[in-house]
Amino acid sequence: MGGSSDIKQESVDPGYETLGVQLGKIRRSRMVGQRELAAKLDIAPSNLSRIEHGADLRLSTLLDIARALRLEPVLVPKEHLPAVRAIIGAAAAHHDEPPERGRFT
Repeated sequence: MGGSSDIKQESVDPGYETLGVQLGKIRRSRMVGQRELAAKLDIAPSNLSRIEHGADLRLSTLLDIARALRLEPVLVPKEHLPAVRAIIGAAAAHHDEPPERGRFT
């Protein structure tokens, strides 16, 4: 795939996965099959598999996948990335905790 709107998948941080791997994990966590998502996107399941394994993808395809998985793509300045990751981590940890019981419940 050539062209200026292609996204080359590289991990921006050695401790983090490529975009495709992250999308695959999110898809599976939402219990959406590859065939189901590919059909919704009108692409071949093999193309979706390649994306999830690191193949370059078009920006329009990334946006379509994000919409289908109820994700919001956001650009974050690199210098703020540690703070954003900390906030997301704290929110995810809080989400996994059992709800606090109220005083009268």
